[in-house]
Formats: sequence, C-alpha cells, structure tokens
Amino acid sequence: MLNDKLYERRLLWLIASTIVFRLIYANLLDLIPDEAYYWDLSRHLGLSYFDHPPLQMYLIRAFTWMLGDTVLAVRLPSVINSGIVTLLMYLAGKELFDARTGFYSSILFTITPVYAAGGVLATIDPPFATFWMIALYSGIRAIKTEKAWWWYGLGVSIGLGLLSKYIMILFIPAFAIFLLLSKAHRFWMKRKEPYVAGVIALLFFSPVIVWNSQNDWSSFRFQLGHGFSGKVEPAASFLQYIGSQSLLVSPLLFIACVFAMVYGLFLWYRKRDWRLLLLVSMSSFVLLFFAYSSLKAKVEGNWPMSAYFSAFILLPPLYFESRFFKKKAVAGLVAGMAFIFTCSAFVQAIYPVLPFKNDITDQFHGWRKLGAGLEPVLENLRKDSPKGLIILTDSRQLTSELSFYVPSHPMVYKLAFAGKFDEYNLLAGPEKGINAMIVTGAPDINLTYPGLLFEKIDKIKSLEMKRGSKVLKVYHVYFGRDFRGYRQTNAF
Repeated sequence: MLNDKLYERRLLWLIASTIVFRLIYANLLDLIPDEAYYWDLSRHLGLSYFDHPPLQMYLIRAFTWMLGDTVLAVRLPSVINSGIVTLLMYLAGKELFDARTGFYSSILFTITPVYAAGGVLATIDPPFATFWMIALYSGIRAIKTEKAWWWYGLGVSIGLGLLSKYIMILFIPAFAIFLLLSKAHRFWMKRKEPYVAGVIALLFFSPVIVWNSQNDWSSFRFQLGHGFSGKVEPAASFLQYIGSQSLLVSPLLFIACVFAMVYGLFLWYRKRDWRLLLLVSMSSFVLLFFAYSSLKAKVEGNWPMSAYFSAFILLPPLYFESRFFKKKAVAGLVAGMAFIFTCSAFVQAIYPVLPFKNDITDQFHGWRKLGAGLEPVLENLRKDSPKGLIILTDSRQLTSELSFYVPSHPMVYKLAFAGKFDEYNLLAGPEKGINAMIVTGAPDINLTYPGLLFEKIDKIKSLEMKRGSKVLKVYHVYFGRDFRGYRQTNAF
C-alpha cells in the first residue's frame, strides 16, 4: 500500500490541476441566467432573498468587489469551493478509513458530471457542498474524539450551510438517525453538545429567519410549496427523478452508489461497524427523501446531490474488501463512464458535437453579444430621455443577463406580473415618467400588457441571439416613453 505522503502529493496535484483547468474553462462560456441572477442580487445585498439564502450572493459580491464585474470573478468562489470539497472528501475518507480511501473518494467527486460542472458554475450549490462536507468531517471528529468543540464546529457548519441552501436542514435528521441506530453512540442524544450545536446553527441561520419574518415568510412558503406540492403523475415523476440522477451522476456510478448504500447497510448489520452506518445514513436518507418528494412534486436533479458525498467515501472500502474477481474491470467501467460523461458535457458546452434539438448548453452562448449590441441603442435613447432611461424586460432570465452583459451594467427591471414570482418582484419598480428601452420576445409589444404602461411605444430594431450560425432566439427592442406605472393584470 502506498504511504500517506504519496497520496497527499497526488491529491495536491489533483486539486491544483482541476483548479487551473476550471479557471481557464470558466472564461470560455457566458454566464447562464441563474449565475447572472445571483450576480445581480449581489448588487442588492440583504439578510436573505426570496429564492434562496444569501451566502452565495455575499461571496460573489466580495469577489467582484476585489476583481471587478467579470465572468471569472463571479465564478471564482465556485472554483475555490470545489477545491475545498475535494480536500474534505480526502480528509473524511482518511479519518474514517485510510488515505487510500480518501484519495479515491476525491477522484470520484472530481470525475462526476454534476460536481465537475459545479466546480465552474456560480450557483448556490458549491458553498452548500463545502459546508455539508465540513459538517460531515466535524461530525466524524466529534464521534471519534468525543471533544465538545467538534460538535460546536458542526453547529457552525450547519448554520453556514443553511445560509447557502435550505436543503442543508436534511443533514440534521440524517445524522440523528445514525446516532439513534448506533448503540455505541446513542448516548450523545442525552448529552448537551448536539443541542448546543443546534442552537449555534440556528444563530447563524437567524438572518434568514428575520428576513422571512419581515416578508410574510414568503421564502419558506415558496420552498415548501416548490418541493412538496404540484401536479405530477407519481410513477412518471419518480422515473424522471431516477433518470435525472443517472444522468447527473452517470448511470453506472449511480447504480454503484445505490448498491453501496444497500450493501453497506447489510455489512453494518452483520459487523456493527459504525462507519458504515454513518455513511449509509448520510447518503440514503437524502436520496430516499427526494425519492418520496418526487411522488408529490417535481424534484430538480441537483437537489439530492449531497447524498453522493458519503456514498463516494463508502465505495472505495467496499471495493478494496471485495473478492469479486472482475472488480477492477467493473470499477474501471464505472469510473470511465463517469469521466466520459463529464468530458462530453464540457466539450458540448464549448462546441456542439451532439446535434441536440434542445441543447441545454445553448444557454452558455449569445448573451455577451446581445448585451454589446444593445449598448449603442441604449446610448442613443439616453439622448431623448431627460428624466432618465431604464431597461425593461419580461423575464427573470433576460433581466439578469442584460444587467450583466450590457457593458454599462444599467439598472434592468423585470415587468411586474411577468413570469414566476422572484426577488425582482420585491425590488422597487421604476419611477413614473421615466423612459425605457424594452427588450422582449414579443414581435408586437403594443398588443401585450407592456403596451398599456407607456404613453407611446416605438419599435427600434430586432436582434438575433446566436450560437455560431444557430439562431437561439430573436429579441425585439422598443422605446417606451413616459412610464405610467403598473396596472394589475392577468396577462401573464
């Protein structure tokens, strides 16, 4: 067996090489609408937001303050967080088993499609992943050392995880199930440390609670409704859930993780090894929770992603102890497919090798050129707008992308009553009497709701948003004079 120092050197090379690659790759693609939205919210710092807790927006604000409003600055927190998670995978695996387990756990994390993408994209998932893994490592150390301060570190990390993503709350019941089922560790349920950790987590999460109390608990109500209510056909929704996990993790690796959870539970029952129970509890609870949720409402593919951290730590020791004579071939096939899926996704985002009709990677293209094409129009309209000029759109996606990619970074408003409710609906609307450059997909805006909001609207031009020669969408630009104010409507 290789010594720990060699595995550590290999880990450092893994982290360094992936960070360098991600830093280069991050500059090759436009921000997708979610990334631009989080950047735009970072310009309006608050205790929390309607859609999500605030931590990712704080990180983006900090890095753009230091480095400017660039694509790299927006994505840099995700690149750093991904490197931290890779390290934490190693530390957790080494703490539970050995350095070899930790290293191969880090490899699995690195080659998995959804985590590879998360290492580049500025979504709320990277900081959430970091604090989930810090919480897991703190929990392991608390169990092994029985020192109180590890429990308090667990509380801090859960609180910061909740400031990143509400799904962090699932860490608590998953860890509690482990404590209840492990006879050797059940005594912790009678000790003060876990409950002090809960109070600490609540204190760190309190800004979100305060924000919700000031906003009719709107974010809590939205997330509960989003995750547990909806009109779905249970069987079809469940199959869609399984399919999304297979694609985001890769089919064979997903099957391997499920096998590890089932077989790990069997081994724990036979050997009573608390390490197996911990990893099975932390992974299977999350996966089963969202499997149940999929029977009630649509589950987004990335929601259960924290389930696989523990599963990846569980897989290597099961492999090393296996006596299956073809285990190397099977492991190579599982890891190889995950790596191919990841490479294919990265290539497809740059160059569409596969001719998908609805290519999800199209959203990485066209925004920069669209924003640049609108800047001279905006400058010309400013000359005829003594009371001021804003940009007005009819979708969250367009609002956020134009906020970032129109070079002057103007204030862009989303029409009230347009699309789904989001943080833009809570921001103050434009002042009456102001002029607006209206950007919309509607070919004749005077026949739609915005036509009622201005004294006069003139069409300026149309712009094609392209990926290479492929036209992704045609946007129409209008000049609205003298904003009258919003009127309640059912048009959207």
